[in-house]
Amino acid sequence: MRKILAFVLSGCLASLVLQTVSAHGVWIANRLDQKQIVLGEGPLDNGYQAYHVQQVNAYNKNWAAVPITQKLHSNYVTVEPADNAAVVTVIFDYGYWSKNTQGKYVNLPMNQVEKSTKGTHAIKYSVNYLSAVNSTKLIDNVPLQIVPQLDPTQLKRGDALPIVVYKGGEPLSHVPVITDVVGNLDLTIMTDEQGRATIIIPNQGLNVLGVEIGFPLENSPLATQEKFFTTLTFTLMPEDD
Repeated sequence: MRKILAFVLSGCLASLVLQTVSAHGVWIANRLDQKQIVLGEGPLDNGYQAYHVQQVNAYNKNWAAVPITQKLHSNYVTVEPADNAAVVTVIFDYGYWSKNTQGKYVNLPMNQVEKSTKGTHAIKYSVNYLSAVNSTKLIDNVPLQIVPQLDPTQLKRGDALPIVVYKGGEPLSHVPVITDVVGNLDLTIMTDEQGRATIIIPNQGLNVLGVEIGFPLENSPLATQEKFFTTLTFTLMPEDD
């Protein structure tokens, strides 16, 4: 378990509440010669049902939409983007998780769990750079996202990558960015007033950056908070000798 910052929404992002949570992000990784939508936290992955994957989109290097298909497996989903796909986005609704009288979380809304007083609606987003783009951009249909200011696929481990975190198209200030979701969940850097931060790329391989925020829900029979986790991913391949 680790601590993150959750934001209270009251007309604007006004105050901070420190919470202890167990967070899972979503990203695309190469597994067994396939591109798999991974649900994970640190080095651990979890199975999930295909209906959690709400939307998948692919774009070429000029940000024109290109085809992508999904293949459903027993407890995960793989994708097959067009050969010219440069970026793939994922919207993933992990549903409702409510705390029962034994102190465990079950995958049901609170009104279906006896005497539950704490529940979360968990939604995940992911922007995955598969290959080079002509320029980076804010993607319209991803509500919470980490936008690289340089093409991350053209960098190397140890290079500086400036980013901006957006929610609803507006920069999100003073939020912690996890710089290595797979390798080091505890290492974060805070965005400034303009939602900006600079990441030192940790891996010559798979890189997954993450941001998690939470908003309390009032008078909802289903959950007491909404929790959003977004990732930016890219893979840097070793240079040929």
